[in-house]
Amino acid sequence: MNVQNIGTWIERNAIINPHKVALKQGDRALTYAQLAERVDRLSHALLARGFRKGDRIAILLRNNIAFLEMVFATARAGMIAVPLNWRLVADELAFILGDSGSSALLYETALGGPVADLVTRGKAPSVRVLLDGAPTDGVLDYETLLTSGARGDADNTVTFETAHVIMYTAGTTGRPKGVVLTHGNTHYQCVNALHLGILPDVRALAVLPFFHVGGLHGSALAVLCIGGTLVVVDRFDPGEILQIIETEKVHGLVGVPAMFLFMAQHPNFAKTDLSSVAVLTAGGAPLPVPLIETYEKRGVLFRQGYGLTECSAGVTGMDPADAYRKAGSAGKACFYTEVRVVDAHGETCPPNEAGEVVVRGPNVMREYWGLPKETAETVRKDWLHTGDIGKMDEEGYLYLVDRKKEMIISGGENIFPAEIENVLFGHPAVGECAVFGVTDPKFGERPVAVVVPRSGASVTSEEILAWLDGRLARYKMPREVHVRAAALPRNAAGKVLKPALRDEIVR
Repeated sequence: MNVQNIGTWIERNAIINPHKVALKQGDRALTYAQLAERVDRLSHALLARGFRKGDRIAILLRNNIAFLEMVFATARAGMIAVPLNWRLVADELAFILGDSGSSALLYETALGGPVADLVTRGKAPSVRVLLDGAPTDGVLDYETLLTSGARGDADNTVTFETAHVIMYTAGTTGRPKGVVLTHGNTHYQCVNALHLGILPDVRALAVLPFFHVGGLHGSALAVLCIGGTLVVVDRFDPGEILQIIETEKVHGLVGVPAMFLFMAQHPNFAKTDLSSVAVLTAGGAPLPVPLIETYEKRGVLFRQGYGLTECSAGVTGMDPADAYRKAGSAGKACFYTEVRVVDAHGETCPPNEAGEVVVRGPNVMREYWGLPKETAETVRKDWLHTGDIGKMDEEGYLYLVDRKKEMIISGGENIFPAEIENVLFGHPAVGECAVFGVTDPKFGERPVAVVVPRSGASVTSEEILAWLDGRLARYKMPREVHVRAAALPRNAAGKVLKPALRDEIVR
């Protein structure tokens, strides 16, 4: 058995605990033995269809068992999974499918609208096979395909350097970048997670979307690596999550602060039995102390952390014991990860002095897919330059004082203004535009756009919002559009002074 191929994790856990439940979703449950057989058959069914090592297989699904089966099956066969954000519109999906050169797409019928649009318009020329939840003309049925596969061995040529998944993240230029994570990246990320306290008897709830590295690597894969039980839900509804925690006796889940806030605000929060919860893990933004206190009154503690797609998720983590003493911190470096704060010359900053956060370790990505220049700019002498500004105290606790330049984090979603601005510039009446984030009490931040009409043109906020609808994923849509008569303020270099615009909006 190839120990460097993470696709063998399920098989190995099936040898240790064949009858233990690996995955549960609703009334459906799969033991490790059952899951191992399905993953094995699916990997060989793909090979029988002519797919080969290195081929990219895209996945457009909400959180479900099939998603994880495909991730392990592609890994087992040496193929590369490409998770797709199901909130994207057809043109956004088309770019990722084309950029990755994906040759197959697994999607569910409920999300088939954008897929049909892509196919009919010829926007996904590289995709030659579609795997659907139900058979239609020219589309393979997933279960039929899976059960057609024979049993066999995993690819024994896979090493820790072999690509396992390409996760697309928004880029500061408006062009999404494919982060290539290897089998080794995934292995060491999961070891990092285990050192933060995941045990084989864990019963965890998977609620973050699997197309995010926090949902896939930071949550699901770590639990299945150690041989725990993963309860899968396909969407976040605070009331339903509370009910599942109680009925399934969930030990923990990974989420963003906004999710935990919505759960705490739900009418059933006070009466839900949370006694099974050992710890909740929060990332994406600092946890407000009042929210920590609200859960502590219910006997629930938080572990906090900081991560990046480029680091397979985990960079730092902090135990619940430090939640108050180190409030606002993202914690210390994970077990297999080095973290420094450096100045403009690459020298380590003194304690409590702000600089750029850089990361080194076996969990750091191999490359940006097809972007050698961007890769070289980001990873220098083995150190990944995050673009995040932070400071580290005398005890090694990291505090983030600013985020990646321009990036907006709204409800745990990373939004880059350049991508929205690129779309806005396509409107015939828009001469100038700027997008930035403002504080939002529920989501942390929300995107706001300011536009200046072209000379002789006029446009309203309502017209802009209507025009954007369908051109951007809903979570990227500006919550407000302000039409400005005067030109945008700029500095001597011509750069738009977004802080000045933000001050005008939030007065």
